[in-house]
This record gives sequence, structure tokens and C-alpha cells, in this order.
Amino acid sequence: MDIQELLKGAVLIGKGKQGRVYKLASDRCIKIYSDEQHAQMEYMSYCRAEGSPVIPKLYEAGPNYLIMELVQGASLDRYLKKKGAMTRSDTERILFIIHEMIRLGFTRIDAAVFHIFIDQDQPTGKVIDLVNSYTKQYHIPLVMFKGLSKLNVLNSFLTHVKVLDPELYQIWANYLMARSERYGKLQVFDE
Repeated sequence: MDIQELLKGAVLIGKGKQGRVYKLASDRCIKIYSDEQHAQMEYMSYCRAEGSPVIPKLYEAGPNYLIMELVQGASLDRYLKKKGAMTRSDTERILFIIHEMIRLGFTRIDAAVFHIFIDQDQPTGKVIDLVNSYTKQYHIPLVMFKGLSKLNVLNSFLTHVKVLDPELYQIWANYLMARSERYGKLQVFDE
């Protein structure tokens, strides 16, 4: 496939460490990688997670690109900035994504807040940037915690998790209490 031909009329919608993402149509985008190994790693992640409601559909792959579903909605960071709060419903969506990552066998149970997308019209969120989903070892969502902390919603998120998933809450609480210098004073532990 001629990527230059594909990119005619495409709009750049994102760029990151691995490459650039262009909108091709109302329902599709293409991610072009600067490193073919990253393209292959993400392709394998999409194949292993195929059919999951939290993973965009993969349509086509090449040596340095993937054509996939264009995720609708807003990234979690933009969504929460606009909303100004973390609700129980928001927490349920995030927990569904976390549990789905575990079910899919991800070794990296984490995502940056700008890689999680929330669409109010959909019951679940979606997660993008799966390059390291099966290569890095993160059993606690460290990057997500950091993002939620910066948005000042980590306390409310953990308050909801404590009710919705006490077992997961306890694992996370033990980790966070041991690293309070990194995440600040968390009110949820004072209750």
C-alpha cells in the first residue's frame, strides 16, 4: 500500500513517541510508526486483544503502519478537565478497562489518561497505544495514578474503587501508602 496516497486529505490528530496518527475517515485512522518493531509489537497486541470492547478494531497492518478504528469521545484527561470531577460511573468505566486488560493477559495493566477515551454514548471506554501491553510489567496503573493525581481526582477515584472493588482497592492502597511522597496525601486513607 502507498502510504503517501492514503495520507492525501488525511488530518494529523496525534503524535507521540512511536509515531503519528492521521484521521482517514469518520471511523478510521492510520498510525505510522518511526520504528517498524513498534508497529509489529502493537500489531501483535491488537491481534491478542481482538474482539475486546475496550480495544479499537484493527482493519489493516503493514510493516510500519496500522489502520484501525477511530476512537470516538474525549481522552480521559480532557473529559475530566471539562467535567471537573470523577464520578462513580467514570470509575466503573475505568475499572472495566483495568479488568479487561487483566482478562486479556496484558502484562502492563496501565494506560496514560490521554490514552483512555470516554464516549458518553458508550457503556465502556477504550484504550489506545498498546505497544507495550505484553512486554512491560506493570501490575499497578502507575501512569494512570500519576495522571489522575495531576487532575486532582485520584482521591475521588480511589473512594469509588474502595466501594466498587475492595480487593483491588487494597492492593492499590498498599502500594500508594508506601509511596505517599510521590502521590501526595490521599484523603481516602484517612477515613
